[in-house]
Amino acid sequence: MAMRPGDSVLLVGEGNFSFSVSLCDRVSRDIQVVATCYESEETITKHEHAANNINCLLEKGAEVHFLVDCTNIQECPSLRSRLFDRVIFNFPHCGRKAGVKKNRELLAKFFRSSAEVVTATGDVQVTLCRGQGGTGADQPARHWHDSWQIVAQAAGAGFILSEVNAFDATCHGGYTSTGYRSQDKSFRVAGALTHVFTRSLPIDKMKPFTMETMIGDEHCSFHIPEELADKINRNFLQEGSNHPVNVIKELLKMRLAAMVAVHELENQFPLLLEYRPGDPGMDPEVRQPELYFVTHSTCGADQCRCRDGQCSSRPPCCECSVPMSNLRQGDQNVDCKMLNQAEDPDVSKVCCRYYFRPTLTGYLDKVLQRPDFTAGVIYTLSGTAFRKRPITPQTMPAFHEMVLVGAFNDKRQPDFPHLFMCSVENTITFLVKSTLGTSGSEISQADQNLHPTVLMEKTSAKCWNIYIKDMVSSDFINNALGKLDLFPCQQMGGELSVCVASINLDLLSMVLYQIPDWRLLWTFDERFLNQLSGSEIKPFRDFSLYPPTYTHDLSFWEDSDERPHELEVHTAVRRVSRETVRHMTLIDSFCQPHTERRSRCYRLTYQSCDRALSYRQALQMQLDLREELQKAFQITLR
Repeated sequence: MAMRPGDSVLLVGEGNFSFSVSLCDRVSRDIQVVATCYESEETITKHEHAANNINCLLEKGAEVHFLVDCTNIQECPSLRSRLFDRVIFNFPHCGRKAGVKKNRELLAKFFRSSAEVVTATGDVQVTLCRGQGGTGADQPARHWHDSWQIVAQAAGAGFILSEVNAFDATCHGGYTSTGYRSQDKSFRVAGALTHVFTRSLPIDKMKPFTMETMIGDEHCSFHIPEELADKINRNFLQEGSNHPVNVIKELLKMRLAAMVAVHELENQFPLLLEYRPGDPGMDPEVRQPELYFVTHSTCGADQCRCRDGQCSSRPPCCECSVPMSNLRQGDQNVDCKMLNQAEDPDVSKVCCRYYFRPTLTGYLDKVLQRPDFTAGVIYTLSGTAFRKRPITPQTMPAFHEMVLVGAFNDKRQPDFPHLFMCSVENTITFLVKSTLGTSGSEISQADQNLHPTVLMEKTSAKCWNIYIKDMVSSDFINNALGKLDLFPCQQMGGELSVCVASINLDLLSMVLYQIPDWRLLWTFDERFLNQLSGSEIKPFRDFSLYPPTYTHDLSFWEDSDERPHELEVHTAVRRVSRETVRHMTLIDSFCQPHTERRSRCYRLTYQSCDRALSYRQALQMQLDLREELQKAFQITLR
């Protein structure tokens, strides 16, 4: 990360100040350099060349301060209330034969102190000897428990590892290491690594929100599940958006249009649906436990009606970080507003239940009933859907879906189903192969002959799942990107048949951009979109490298015949962990022979892909989770 004119850099823990002199020689004069050391001036000048280096720094206009504790930088009167664009700490060590535990504590305190003096967009650079850091960049790598665990120590202060660079002493003219076992002796720096840390967004507690809306003449309120509050109306699919899901949607549409007639529909369908068991409009593959229900209650006369952000008989609606735009109920606009939990209406009288749409295929009837619907044309509909899913890096509770609908006459257009299926298959194949080319690799003739998109027929006839089997990471091979169905159209008297394809844009984006975790698609960190802006598909590069992982087990007895559904447990974990659990696996289940009492044991892997997650935070979430599950379900913790 290059420094800009006017930037300032703070160096702590300097030994003989040779690195500071080298830095001054490499940067322009308008960059402010402040060099500090832990020892007194009298002690430090006993080091070879230290006195000359200090004089050289002063001549170059740099500041030099002594007796500066890197674990409490603002304690130094000359540095108090000052901010720096970069903080550098080269080869930290507690001295003499201090073990890894003490050096971890040194790093943790240093990062907490640095957080008080580095700017919001600045960075902290720490150089460690070979193997000390404990990251995958170390060669050879030490065992985690035998390293300084630098990313975990930095996470405690809100920093993530953004870069790792080899430390080449020859690039720092005149630099000499010193301080081996607290003596004026050099040490080996071969294989040393410079770790560059930047601030991450905080892991905020998920706030419960209430949405106020008008349905017909009735003023209603809905409690939004906490884990969905930051996924409502993010507008990733709006016109002009550079978000990967919109780029992929536009490329799919453009490629399809080159083969068949395509017409894009505006998504004017409701986000919330009324629950009616056995509704023929419900996708039969969506199970009831997968639905995200919301509690609906009618506000009394004393409750305000919010329109355009204005409320009567109560203070204005509270602002929130994820604004709600207009929802639609049928063809009517529905005014809505999100409120903080403190503004919740009384929901003691529940009159009906609604749920977030789990798929857009439920609106197929409305598409077919359009007065301008034409056979032989493929209609596209895109939007967000919500469904409870197990916790893995490839399964998301909210996703963007693209639905393709085409109707045809069996006698007049017998080739349409084949055309429809080939168009979908060839379009995805083209994008996959094109992505290989943009990733910098040469596509061999053998690769050109591969056909990565596979339609695998399900047990029911004329229904296929869409997979990508070649050229992609093994993590995605067994994940269906979507499905394709062919069936007669009852609404049109059976004269026409219908082809429907549903594509998970999030999963396809992850494949094409090589994004390892679905949570990155929903991050608020600008570094995600900044590197993927534009229509070019290029591999995503992690801006949080080697994030720390913490593993905790969760075990409990089921105390009643009403066993908590697996998806309900996963959903509770998502909510309490604030989406910081990367994997959740059932590692053991047991039934006591005599009492038939059942128990489960889950293994939770905490790891954040975009925010700093410390061991203490993960542990507290685990404790909170145990308490939450005991309240929500009839279980006894083990």
